Amino acid sequence: MYLRNVLISGQSAESMMSYTQLGRAAMLSFLQLKYALIIVASVSIICVYPFVRRYFEKGVLLGSLKG
Repeated sequence: MYLRNVLISGQSAESMMSYTQLGRAAMLSFLQLKYALIIVASVSIICVYPFVRRYFEKGVLLGSLKG
């Protein structure tokens, strides 16, 4: 949820900032934060998925047999 909020606020911040020197520096730091958050969120999911994959597979198979 935090990543989603940062991405949404980033879109509004990008449209509101002017292209002054201070605006460019703030924009670059915000973009770096945004991209770092995306990488951290993606890598954490990729690292955890192999350990919980079997539970997803069991859930899918169980759901298909109940129907």
